[in-house]
Amino acid sequence: MTSTAPTPVGRSDAPESGAGPVPEAAGRDDPGRRVLGAGLATLGVVGIWAAAATRHPEVILPSPSETLRALVDLAARGTLWAELARTLGRALSGVLVALVVGLGWGGLAGWSRWVSAVSRPITAALMAFPPVIVVAIALVWFGPGPSVTRLVIVAVALPLVVVAVEEAVTNLDPDLLEMARAFGLSRWRTVRHVVAPGIASPVTAVVSVTVGQAIRIAVMAELLAASDGIGAEIALARSNLATAALFAWALVMVATVAVVELAVLQPLNRRLSRWRVSPGGAAEPHQVANSGSTRSTNSSILARPSAGHPHTR
Repeated sequence: MTSTAPTPVGRSDAPESGAGPVPEAAGRDDPGRRVLGAGLATLGVVGIWAAAATRHPEVILPSPSETLRALVDLAARGTLWAELARTLGRALSGVLVALVVGLGWGGLAGWSRWVSAVSRPITAALMAFPPVIVVAIALVWFGPGPSVTRLVIVAVALPLVVVAVEEAVTNLDPDLLEMARAFGLSRWRTVRHVVAPGIASPVTAVVSVTVGQAIRIAVMAELLAASDGIGAEIALARSNLATAALFAWALVMVATVAVVELAVLQPLNRRLSRWRVSPGGAAEPHQVANSGSTRSTNSSILARPSAGHPHTR
């Protein structure tokens, strides 16, 4: 008879979880692969565009080379940078106003059920309003000008910020808030060590979305109600049947949103993520305890009976 060696208790042939990342999943976040994929996609789009342009005149579909010449001409005349600066200034100022108002409004709605009940119909109505209707109303109120563009951006961005901040404040860890009160942290230290790190990621995410939307909405509003900016230049190119210039401005918009996302918003998001886990800004229980001159741990909080939801409702 042949004997079979006993299998040790708890032994399994299946790979242990945490033994190492799955190779395919680990490679998905490879920066080189992302750059290569973006390059291949760009080459494919440009190739299809160039092939399609051979079948149509420039007034219908300009080729990539004709669009590039129009873009160089806009830059040489100074029109590109001047109008881009105007449009970006209006878009970012509108987002800044929406962010300042939305932080206060959303914070109050997150702490108070009454404020939340009153504000939800307002934010829902603002979200349902098409931006073009806001442009029409603003034209009646203010007439053509940059104020129309800023008002439309605020009307579109504000409800997004309010909802994101309200949800972030509502979902703050009640144990951390209870501990901050137990250690007698001031209101400012509670905001700095608990509230701000807790809402940083949601706010950064909604800002990333609203900045891209704001640039596009700014161009739309300028197209309808402004005498300068990228939107006004697009309206002029359309009137002159300068299709190559239209395509050039479209490339400018795509490049602008990409640069803002990659060079500003993503580094800011990474910085805020590091701040959340750094000694100066983390909302970890032992750091909250340190702010109150006493050190504690997660288990010491969780062992304490919960006093209910800490938010003032």
